[in-house]
Amino acid sequence: MFDVVIIGAGPAGLTAAIYGARNNLKVGIVEQGAPGGAIVNTPEVQNYPGFKSINGADLAYSMFDQAMALGVSYFGFAVKSVRKEADMFFVEGDETLEAKAVIVATGTIHKNLGVKGEDEFSGKGISWCAICDGTFFKGRDVAVIGGGNSAFEESIYLSSLVKTVYLIHHREGFRADAILIDKVKAIPNIKMVLNQKVLEFIGHEALEKLRLLNVKTNEESFLEVPGCFEFVGSAPSTSFLKDLGVVGANGYIPVDKHGETPVKGLFAGGDVIEKEVRQIATAINDGAIAALSVIKSLK
Repeated sequence: MFDVVIIGAGPAGLTAAIYGARNNLKVGIVEQGAPGGAIVNTPEVQNYPGFKSINGADLAYSMFDQAMALGVSYFGFAVKSVRKEADMFFVEGDETLEAKAVIVATGTIHKNLGVKGEDEFSGKGISWCAICDGTFFKGRDVAVIGGGNSAFEESIYLSSLVKTVYLIHHREGFRADAILIDKVKAIPNIKMVLNQKVLEFIGHEALEKLRLLNVKTNEESFLEVPGCFEFVGSAPSTSFLKDLGVVGANGYIPVDKHGETPVKGLFAGGDVIEKEVRQIATAINDGAIAALSVIKSLK
């Protein structure tokens, strides 16, 4: 039995694990993917204090190593459900872990465009991770879809590998940070394709081209690319909590100032909770608050 089981090993979860272990709690952490969360797939992090620039995977693994060095128990499986009986929680997946408290730090998962051909060519030209799949398109043309930081960061990364990056966005304005927008505009092999929506992914055995719609003129066109990377937003990873009734209408988890959900003993932090700002720094803050609240509740 654990004092606390943390679901998710991103910045929020790992911070919570570090705080818990340093306060002599028996801590278990469960992660179905690579330790470190979404930042593992970020080529360059430039807004984390103490580092002018650091590779996302390096930052993630340093957090993970710190937690493991403190004796945190790590489990690599997908959590299917969490149930509460009396004052105990049961985190269920390939194994069942018993804990006095649970911290949910599962973050978000990528959204899909939901257009024709997307499912057919997923993994056959369509990807959601440039650092994972970018090298498959070395010296060729690719498209990136999106207008936020992820789309811009991945476009910058891809520009060093591919011939041309076509950055497609359905508006003229962007949500990305100004420094990223300026950097992209200065890279000659990144071409902005604005006011365009993707209607269809087309190909035979693999992706060959995109069918686009100009949202201002209603004219359709085709863009021939063998690779396309989607960064069109994210959704909270909370489906495993449906039986506890703690998930809001928008899919995110509401918490109080202590990081606690409406279910006593169940805490949450990071991108999975209801809040306005989702950054590495705010995730770490959430993880620390949740862990300290657990420590206090168990005394």
